[in-house]
Amino acid sequence: MVTILPRLRGVVERMDQPDLDPEDLDQALRTLARVNRLFGGTWLALRYIPRLCDGLPAPIRILDVGTGHADIPRVIARWARRRGRFMEITAVDRHPSALAAAARACAGYPEIRLQQGDALALPFPSGSFDIVLASQVLHHMEGAGPVQLLRELSRVARHRILVHELRRGVWPLVVTWATLRVVTRSPVIRHDGPLSIRRGYVSGELRALARAAGWRAPRIVRHAFFRLALLEEKP
Repeated sequence: MVTILPRLRGVVERMDQPDLDPEDLDQALRTLARVNRLFGGTWLALRYIPRLCDGLPAPIRILDVGTGHADIPRVIARWARRRGRFMEITAVDRHPSALAAAARACAGYPEIRLQQGDALALPFPSGSFDIVLASQVLHHMEGAGPVQLLRELSRVARHRILVHELRRGVWPLVVTWATLRVVTRSPVIRHDGPLSIRRGYVSGELRALARAAGWRAPRIVRHAFFRLALLEEKP
């Protein structure tokens, strides 16, 4: 199907609600990490990390914005260990309960530092990181938030940026709804997964947001499981 749904606005996902029970959030984060492993989120990070790191001297400093369960930083850390690459990974999230869950999951990963912070006002100087990542964060933003987020990612990035987003559409919505009813019982994920698709983007929208944020040459690549990669290499 090629029908493009209008982007859903003004709706808050359950994982973004501040009064969500910490146990429900922890279960949702662990489930989301598993869904990422099964359906391309983790694979997308691993696909790009070698080329993002290419030519950069050690230690490579990486920032993951909106890290959630910090599953992407852990995957990158394991990749680096296998190849003898020295990395310093900072994982940021605004939700204290999410950071507490991530801290438990990151025990044994001294190369990962967790920090609370607002993605729209990152607590770091400009050019602090060689590589900046944001996975499935943009669609949580409202109003001027998406452009501000992309502007902040560019500000703190010294070399390269990778933004991973979900592609909106009728077929992605139908498949996501049906799949989540098979692979998880988490009511939070069953609710938020289809909503995330409805709040996702199409390629032209992502490119326009990146241009509005001042990116010089944004590049978009479509991937399986309704995923989009938005990339920028800074001069």
